[in-house]
Amino acid sequence: MFNKLSKCVVATVFTALLIIPQFAVAETEAPVKKITEMLYPTVMVDLSDGQGSGTVVFSGKRKHESWKDEKVWTLVLTNHHVVASAVSIEEEFDPKRQKNVQKETRRPVHVRLWDYNDYSTAIGTTGRVARIVAWDKHRDLALLRLDDKERVMENIAILWPENIGGPYLFQKTWAVGSGMSNPPYPTEGLLSGISGKDAKGRALYLSSAPIIFGNSGGSLWAYSKSRDKYEMIGVPSMVGAFGYGNIVTHLAWSRPISEIRAFLRENDYGFVVGDDDVAKEDPDTKNKDDKNK
Repeated sequence: MFNKLSKCVVATVFTALLIIPQFAVAETEAPVKKITEMLYPTVMVDLSDGQGSGTVVFSGKRKHESWKDEKVWTLVLTNHHVVASAVSIEEEFDPKRQKNVQKETRRPVHVRLWDYNDYSTAIGTTGRVARIVAWDKHRDLALLRLDDKERVMENIAILWPENIGGPYLFQKTWAVGSGMSNPPYPTEGLLSGISGKDAKGRALYLSSAPIIFGNSGGSLWAYSKSRDKYEMIGVPSMVGAFGYGNIVTHLAWSRPISEIRAFLRENDYGFVVGDDDVAKEDPDTKNKDDKNK
């Protein structure tokens, strides 16, 4: 009897010893897909008066024939309020037109591309100068082009496709950005609202994935099981608050993918979301149009 019981106990313990390490391996396995699709496209946008985040949404050559002599375009999507201090509009008198005209100045901004080791730990940054190529104050969105026109970036954000439904309420979300000037990191939550509005009536998503100062301009993601991809569904723009400066980090508002598409298309960057590329604008025609304004 004792021998049988001993054998049973030994067999049970031996089985447990075999099973436990398997669970341990499963828990510590690196989520490579999440890292490459959500973390690696994230950058820091750095200005003299503060910093925010951004996401690489395109890197490659333009497709339209008129752009054939152009080199690489690398585009970073961020919030307008992150780069607002780099844009100034002044009114001055134009003697040729004999009237006051508005003159816009866009100063370069600094973008930090993160370097990672084999464990996906940030170990430093590579700085790049970028130019603001489009902005929309009301949508709180801006698009930057890196001055580096030689290298194509490997990790590009995949945007949630159009006309396929979703994202949906209760869907799991991840917010990624350089909160509090840290290297990009993810937080997890749910898509809590899909019909929010800002003070001007523009659409907003509400997510419970916490964000904080510095996350602005980063990215909000959801997973598509049918496409087996983590896809960008929004740009974190503001966080809930009450009283005097009491931040509620899990009330995280983002500019939704529908506003992102509209912004890109209105500024002739619809090719980022799969549209046909547009022809390069003739400088002579542009100057003539400007003079007629």
